[in-house]
Amino acid sequence: MKTNLTKRLGTLLKDGVDVHRCAAARTLGILQGPVAIAALTGALLDEDPDVRVDAAGALAVIQDSDTAAKLMESLIGDPEADVKMAALTALVDMRYAPVVDLLRALVVSRAEDQIAWDESAFYTDGWDAWDDIQLAAIRGLGEFGTQEAVDDILKALADEMGQDVSETAFQALAQMGIAGAGALQAIYESGDARLNRRIAHAVGQAQNCHLDALRAEMLHDKAPLIRALALENLASDDARLTNMFIDEDAGVRAAVMRHHGAAHLHLLHGMIGDMAPEVRIEVFKIIAAKPKPFTNKEDVKAIQSTVKGDPDAARHAALALFALKGPKVAKGFTHVLGKPDIPREFRIGILETLEKAGEIAVPALLEVAGDTDRQLRLASLTTLANIAVNDPVWPNDAGRGLLLALKGELVLPPEEPETDEIEPEIETGIEPESEPDPEPDQAELDEINREIEESLPLVVEDAAPGSTLRAIMANAPDMSAPEPQEIVLDATQERLLKMTNTRGFAKRKVSWATELAPFLDVRRFSARLLGQIVHSDVTQALIGAMQSDPDTELLEAVLFSLSEHGRIRGQLPGVLREQTETLLCSGVSEIRVMATRILGFMPDDDIDAMLAGLVSHEDQLVRVEAIRALDRRDVADDALYTALNDDYLGAGIVAAGALARITGDKAAAALVDFATRNDGIYRREIGRLLGQYAPQEGAARLLDLLEDQTRKIEWLVAIDALAELFQHQALDRELMVA
Repeated sequence: MKTNLTKRLGTLLKDGVDVHRCAAARTLGILQGPVAIAALTGALLDEDPDVRVDAAGALAVIQDSDTAAKLMESLIGDPEADVKMAALTALVDMRYAPVVDLLRALVVSRAEDQIAWDESAFYTDGWDAWDDIQLAAIRGLGEFGTQEAVDDILKALADEMGQDVSETAFQALAQMGIAGAGALQAIYESGDARLNRRIAHAVGQAQNCHLDALRAEMLHDKAPLIRALALENLASDDARLTNMFIDEDAGVRAAVMRHHGAAHLHLLHGMIGDMAPEVRIEVFKIIAAKPKPFTNKEDVKAIQSTVKGDPDAARHAALALFALKGPKVAKGFTHVLGKPDIPREFRIGILETLEKAGEIAVPALLEVAGDTDRQLRLASLTTLANIAVNDPVWPNDAGRGLLLALKGELVLPPEEPETDEIEPEIETGIEPESEPDPEPDQAELDEINREIEESLPLVVEDAAPGSTLRAIMANAPDMSAPEPQEIVLDATQERLLKMTNTRGFAKRKVSWATELAPFLDVRRFSARLLGQIVHSDVTQALIGAMQSDPDTELLEAVLFSLSEHGRIRGQLPGVLREQTETLLCSGVSEIRVMATRILGFMPDDDIDAMLAGLVSHEDQLVRVEAIRALDRRDVADDALYTALNDDYLGAGIVAAGALARITGDKAAAALVDFATRNDGIYRREIGRLLGQYAPQEGAARLLDLLEDQTRKIEWLVAIDALAELFQHQALDRELMVA
């Protein structure tokens, strides 16, 4: 099969139309072998420059040294710049030594005495192709490591009328042994800040022992960025790193901590209280990963004292404390999670620690689930879901909380205002006395203080002088908090709420800025999160929510979660069927799609026929979902073959994938026919499917198409599909088309 195809493509490469010759050259580069190489070498002289480019590119893939001489001829004699570039790339990849002298010439000039150029190209294209060739030549010399070319590259760098080649040139010089290192040293000492940054990048990427002296000098550069770049590639046991941990620049200290801190744990003790948050973050990351050396009281106390200021640093400090002290450290955080005077970033940041703490954090997370800050409440619900999923015990408190949220009992809607008329009060000019705040429970305050002191002394900068947090820290009673305002939606908010209930099916992200009543938001979001908590009672709760006349957004979330339960368990209770069938008539596309997906997990035998009927549904997304459901159920009936002719191309390619997987060789003819439709838009996808599921039959069908003189217009489809087929064969079938 492969031999016959190579011969056929070789013939096409010689006698076919230009588009077929280009495709044949690319595919021969995949097939390889002596026949392919001979055909591609001959194509380097093709009259069409595009064919010559593809032939040179294919030879670059094959990398047969016997073709180097011909590629050299193309580099020198072919006037087309793209052909030169392809030939140059191939020769460098092959490490063909005779090309080096030519590369040196191309670095400094067009070398017109050695190379043919298309003199009219600049005027027709508006671009001097030598600019690209020059950069490629510099890169090539770097690959060869040719020290003799250092002066040529320096000359190109000094050309004030030429393009800026410094970045490419420095990378090449860094690979050129002692001569390249000396050149970089001289340029570095000139003091140009921009060039020195580029040199630092190049030196950092190179494996050249002769650059060690330059690296050492960079460690003392006055520019912090240079010092930070220079330390990255030092060995972690390098004695010079010690001073970098006390560098005056925070960025340098953070860099050395990030790259080498784990190898210098003894130095971290003194850096826990570093003034720069970026440094503390790197320190805390290492402590969280390797907590054992930091369990002494002094280190724990030092970490506790850093939980302030920058929220991100405080979050990592909390994670480090959790690694040191375990779940009990989370108790101190739970008391501030719902405090509005604590910065939002800090409260959201500690959720990662609370998630690790597990059930200890659940009460606080449930309490903040109805917070007016949407980002905080959704983040807390997500944390609850993660806790519930990771807890091996079921039922657990986190899961129960989400089930309450689904029922609408965790966060209640605002109370309706009373409608009874109230007798007007007689104005007396005397202010009525306000009722005194209830006295705080001192025992409760003492318990809170003990928990905080046992875990960490929380400190938040810029907190209000009378804040609850500071009151706790000072053993003072809480200040009375104002009653939360009743949420009343104005006309704009009502319109937005209506929009959330009428949106069509689409992938979307949660917007933190959406103004939505918390009790609605919590129900909907918890319904979606419950999709990852797969237990029979959760499934039943979702079914109950589905039957409780929910709003559109909630129903979408419930259906999504039920479909996730079906995907994970493979089946859903049959009691869902009747209502699910009803939802197929919904006016909302997403609901119809989800209903179709759920039907695919019904155990009844007649569901296959129902899904086959839905393959012709008027909603194209329903058709796609029905095809996917049949695919999951391993049903490849006439409906899938009909779907290949669907007006919606998305349905056709999904059906093609199902047929290929389920029936293999039997679907090859239909898949090849599908590949030729719609201007061959899916020819590559079909080639990959055939390679994976029907390589022998698929290759035979495509080769037959390539032999059919009456279908020349479809030959490009066959060639490109064959290229994909040979590249994407399943491992256990690779020899079937050899």
